[in-house]
Amino acid sequence: MQPYKLSTAAENDLRDVARYTLDTWGKKALEQYRKGLKDTFQSIAKDEMPKRVFSTAFPDLLVSKYRYHYIFYLTRNRIKPMIIGIIHEKMDIVSRLNERLN
Repeated sequence: MQPYKLSTAAENDLRDVARYTLDTWGKKALEQYRKGLKDTFQSIAKDEMPKRVFSTAFPDLLVSKYRYHYIFYLTRNRIKPMIIGIIHEKMDIVSRLNERLN
């Protein structure tokens, strides 16, 4: 059993990352990036990852980074961290998060 949870939106983000990586960089790159993301999720669950509060408006929303993606998650009052987004650094992060937090 995973020590973290993925929201439906985060699962969709992972599928998008996988599809783009496979189409652009190939299977080997996909496997490496997928492993890196999962290792990062594990580190988040163990509270071993550098993190910061994303916004004073949402003090419970934490963010960490793996290579080109920001990983947004909630931990307060949760047994397992809830990952709500895996968003590429060049995307409009605020509008994507706004959809998920409202």
